Amino acid sequence: MSRQARSVFLTAVLTASAVVIATLPAGAQTNEGLILSGRASAAATSTSSFLTAGIAEQAPPPGGGGQRATGFGIGAKIGPLWTSYSTASGQDFNYKTSAGWEGGIWFGGNRGGRIGIMGEILYAKKKAESDSITTGSTSLQYLEIPILGRINLGSRSKNGVSVYLLVGPVFDVNLKADVDGLDVKDKYDSLDLGMLGGVGIEITRILIEGRFNRGFRNVLNSDSAGSIATIHGQSFAMLAGIRFN
Repeated sequence: MSRQARSVFLTAVLTASAVVIATLPAGAQTNEGLILSGRASAAATSTSSFLTAGIAEQAPPPGGGGQRATGFGIGAKIGPLWTSYSTASGQDFNYKTSAGWEGGIWFGGNRGGRIGIMGEILYAKKKAESDSITTGSTSLQYLEIPILGRINLGSRSKNGVSVYLLVGPVFDVNLKADVDGLDVKDKYDSLDLGMLGGVGIEITRILIEGRFNRGFRNVLNSDSAGSIATIHGQSFAMLAGIRFN
């Protein structure tokens, strides 16, 4: 390499070093200067690393919206619920889609990360109406407990915008069942197990989501109902909610 080329290369290195040092805090600039001069102590180098790490931690989360969400997420949600029932092949029962509602609290979800686990405790009021049975509609009340995986896309700040996906098992505990005020709880199974999937959007602590729940167990109590039918429930809900933390 010629003397002129070496001079150009050295000038470029020194200029780049000056630009880097100028962008660092004052304390870090001092330590950087010591490092370049070969007089930095182990403690000084450690301090510089600490300051650099601090700068990285204070950087805004991907997607904007302010500081990354921290702490244990908790909130509430409520909205309309549409339920329908299907029977096994060959069974002559035709159920209508009926409207109800559900609402409750949710917690977890790891808003500041990409993947999290979220639990919910919801009260769900469903209705079963059949064209084949003229005794009236059946009102079913459940304690619904989903345990969901949540995938967050977008901002990781509580004040940003994020789209999220939900999937996981849901347990429906039968609280009450009646037909026009007549208690028929013993005709229905005490527990239904299903799978829930959904998608939602969270905008500055306000949530809107759609979700589908497919039940796997027979809703009827086969011992009490005499095994006259095998009925599975499915529901779709549109929920609005708010994040408290």
